[in-house]
Amino acid sequence: FIDDIEQILKETSTDRQTMLFSATMPMAIKTLAKKYMKSPQHVAITPQQVTVNLIEQYYYEVKEKYRFDSLCRILEAEQADSAMVFCRTKRNVDELVEGMQSMGYSVEGLHGDMTQNHRTNVMNKFKSGVLDFLVATDVAARGLDIESVTHVINYNIPEDPESYVHRIGRTGRAGREGTAITLITAREMRMLRIIEQFTRSKIKRKDVPTLKDIQEQMTTKTVEKLISTITEGQ
Repeated sequence: FIDDIEQILKETSTDRQTMLFSATMPMAIKTLAKKYMKSPQHVAITPQQVTVNLIEQYYYEVKEKYRFDSLCRILEAEQADSAMVFCRTKRNVDELVEGMQSMGYSVEGLHGDMTQNHRTNVMNKFKSGVLDFLVATDVAARGLDIESVTHVINYNIPEDPESYVHRIGRTGRAGREGTAITLITAREMRMLRIIEQFTRSKIKRKDVPTLKDIQEQMTTKTVEKLISTITEGQ
């Protein structure tokens, strides 16, 4: 919305007080401040730990050619109720949505090439629970506040640690617990360490579930559901 912001600022009085608030401070925001503010002061809040305490963070090391297959296995194992999946590019979003839909997942995408009406329609379906999964780019997901998101999955690791913080902050909201999962290749391990250093937190390693793991977990959940149903009926 940078063009809209600039248009509004151009129409306002020069005798004004201007404050800009941003979860992160990318170059575009800094440039905007320099252009429209007089001797701006930068105030940063830097807590000891910048990630939410209620968010469990994990990573899976995968081979690039098995990234999609690994994602599907992780989704089955996690049994996520409502998840946001982040991709690096619009093309990544479209390709992943097509792949997930072909596997029967209830999912749609969100990125900057979509019209505002289309994006609003997709968001409403995700918020209402019509969609289980939302695949998005960082730009499209800015400012979203959806309390019911149980999982955030970084299908592509972000290119900077601030984006990671913003992404995983989509879960663990309003006092709820959340899970953040990142898929990486061996070459991306360095960026993961940079993120750990920035967030002052340890991201735990997990192994991609095998088909046997998934089957055993689904059997356990089915038994638990049966026991719960029988207990309630007594």
